[in-house]
Amino acid sequence: MMTDETRVSVRLPRRLAEALDKAAEAQSVNTSIILRAALETYLGTLAGAGDAERRRQFSAEYVFLVADLIAQREYPDVHNELLTEAERRMEALHGAS
Repeated sequence: MMTDETRVSVRLPRRLAEALDKAAEAQSVNTSIILRAALETYLGTLAGAGDAERRRQFSAEYVFLVADLIAQREYPDVHNELLTEAERRMEALHGAS
């Protein structure tokens, strides 16, 4: 039986491999399924994705800009604190870049 698949070997940091194993176990799938989905998403993003994704990204950015403008105008005394807290949360969630 012929298949249109190929095997790829990658090296992952131990923490990433362990997180992948936990996610696969939680979803009751094998790690290949998660890696394929992650790669599809990543490559789709690099390729610019489709119109629906671009609309979603535009809408999200617009909402963030509107919220920032409202905070700047209506709550200038806490605007910088809000930005600092948002940055802190991003670093906690995604790690410092």
